[in-house]
Amino acid sequence: MGWLWIGVIAGLLVLRLPSLVQPAGGDQGLYVYAAQRILAGDVMYRDVWDQKPPGVAFLYAPLSAVWRGEAVVPGADLAAAAATAVLLVLLGRRRYSLNVGCGAATAFLVLGDPYLLRLSGIYVRGQCEPFIALAITAGLTLLAHRGRRPLHLLGAGVALAAAFWLKYNAATYALPIVVATWAWRSDGAGNRRSFVGDLVWVASGFMAVTATFLLYFTLTGALIDLRLATIDYNLQYSNETYAGTFDAFAYVATLPLQRASVDMLWFVAGVGSLLLAGRRPWGDSTLVVLSWVVAAVLSIAVNGSRGLPNYFVQANPALALVASAGLATLAGYRTGVRFATVALLVAALWRVGTDAPYRGFRLASMPGLIANVGFDLRHIAGQVDRATYLRRFKGVKHDALENDELARYIRETTRPGEDIFVFGFSGGSVSWKSGRASASRFFWSRPVFIEFAADRPGYGSAGLLEDLRRRPPTIVALQKEEWRSRDFFLANEPLRGWLTEHYLADRETPMFSVWRRKP
Repeated sequence: MGWLWIGVIAGLLVLRLPSLVQPAGGDQGLYVYAAQRILAGDVMYRDVWDQKPPGVAFLYAPLSAVWRGEAVVPGADLAAAAATAVLLVLLGRRRYSLNVGCGAATAFLVLGDPYLLRLSGIYVRGQCEPFIALAITAGLTLLAHRGRRPLHLLGAGVALAAAFWLKYNAATYALPIVVATWAWRSDGAGNRRSFVGDLVWVASGFMAVTATFLLYFTLTGALIDLRLATIDYNLQYSNETYAGTFDAFAYVATLPLQRASVDMLWFVAGVGSLLLAGRRPWGDSTLVVLSWVVAAVLSIAVNGSRGLPNYFVQANPALALVASAGLATLAGYRTGVRFATVALLVAALWRVGTDAPYRGFRLASMPGLIANVGFDLRHIAGQVDRATYLRRFKGVKHDALENDELARYIRETTRPGEDIFVFGFSGGSVSWKSGRASASRFFWSRPVFIEFAADRPGYGSAGLLEDLRRRPPTIVALQKEEWRSRDFFLANEPLRGWLTEHYLADRETPMFSVWRRKP
């Protein structure tokens, strides 16, 4: 039975290999460009501004140093998925059974596959959330060890810190970490160690990582910029989506039901949660896994109610484990409950994900997965040329083909070492792919056009203009996307005046207005 599970899990990972030819998403381009600047000696937030905590850029820095192509993004995502699946097997085996662990890994890989999502999952692959999911799964797997020692506790704290420095909303996962520290504190010999003492070890691991980051930004003079970018900006960004406290609570309360109506993994996890909750008395592991699901919901809500697809990825390991563990209890229920559960799951196959063109019996979006994998395979086989392939990956803020063509144009018409500036969502992607540095630390436009922290030196449109005057770029590209970045730039009198005084219109594309510095 074990070899069968290994074959299934390995096969599901192989199914993701065609995604390695996919372009990186817009957000991921920001991360990798920031990683490149770190390798070049720049300091995050002081020299390279992003709203994300520094963890994701520091993660991509060594990866992009050894894997320079766009495949670094889907490759990192695939590695994270494989590691998470293995950890789910270990976690399930340690606290439930081997079958529960393997079932969780299988559910995670099948129902949490990015191929099921729009544009083959380009918006979610390699985001912060897959790595947050991996870190928390690793921390709980360490705490689940039957012969748990201080080193396991310390490692769990490090894992929680890694998730936190990827995104601060991951602090909610302290809940399952604390519950697991208490619930699984048997050392395997029947003795119960001090809960407080164990928490001290976990906190020590967390604080060691946190202190390292804070010391680094203090010594580089970027601590205030770190706070402004990753705390002040994100609080404003998240609060923009809620009308008030009641609205936030309502979102948390309705989120699981809303997700279950469109996502098979959430639906199956809901069934599993009910089955686990119905078994009395609750076991220690039931408390841990249910608290993990609660923490995931809270973490998603802290991001805001925008409903961006990457927000939900972090919950996948918890959902997969609660689904597998819950369904494993089905044999212990009465016949009526078993039949009702099976009928509910069959009904979900019909109702979940009913958007065109696969209305009706969708097998949890499997037709979409087959179509997406098939498209990548045809490109690999040479049946779809690169331009046609990239044309598929287009949204209101991101256009993979346009980014690729602009990056190629910049490489062909500028010299290495010359700065460029792209004002829009694609600044990171184009700078990364062209191999040219951005003339401003604001290599994406939103913090500028909302005039974030404009009362401080170096911020807002005035801060951007100061950067551009200090490091005049060879090329300026103004993006026409959902944010209307080009319109803002040209409507801002100081920015427009600087542009028209020193630059000439060079080329126009559906996504970019490109200007070149006057001779």
